[in-house]
Amino acid sequence: MIELVFVIVVLGILASLAMGRMDRDIRQEAAETILSHIRLTQQLALRDNKHRSDNNENWQRAYWRIQFKNCSMLGDVQPIYNVGSEIDLGGSDIRKEEAAIDPITGKYLYATCLTSSLADDVSQDIRIGKKFGVTSVNLTGCSTGGGSSAKQIAFDYLGRPHRGVTKYDKDSFFNQIVETDCTLTINLSTDDDIFIKVERETGHAFIVGQEAL
Repeated sequence: MIELVFVIVVLGILASLAMGRMDRDIRQEAAETILSHIRLTQQLALRDNKHRSDNNENWQRAYWRIQFKNCSMLGDVQPIYNVGSEIDLGGSDIRKEEAAIDPITGKYLYATCLTSSLADDVSQDIRIGKKFGVTSVNLTGCSTGGGSSAKQIAFDYLGRPHRGVTKYDKDSFFNQIVETDCTLTINLSTDDDIFIKVERETGHAFIVGQEAL
């Protein structure tokens, strides 16, 4: 009987350790997923000079960008994000056909707050509220000459970060380029927050505390 109690206690300890490990892994997976998509956004921009032959005055709106949004679903806030290039230069959200393709899964990095964006060809990794327990996303620093509070980071063909590129027009040439480092704060339901920094000028992105990754 004593041996049985001992075994049950040991199994309970192992189970609690395993749960702790799972929580840490989920946090790390969330951080690495978001970081990889920020870096993908910059890589796409480096290969794609958006200056147009027709000299459209809004051409900078097409910079590749990652944009975050908080969706309210069934009373819960579930953050999502998109990666894409606004080809039509309308100054609005990225459409599905403008979204980037995840090179690993082959699916669109596209989501909306509607269930219509739950198609099989759409990545569910970017529904970070549902998948990783993210409760909110905030962007601090990241100041620009033109000013912006948009939860988005875009990159030009030199890899430099911009913010609020939907504001670009003939009178705002390059004034949305980032002048201070950007800090992305990802709040988790476990209160174990993630911080990702994107440096001005270079656009180098890294997880704070894991700069070597």
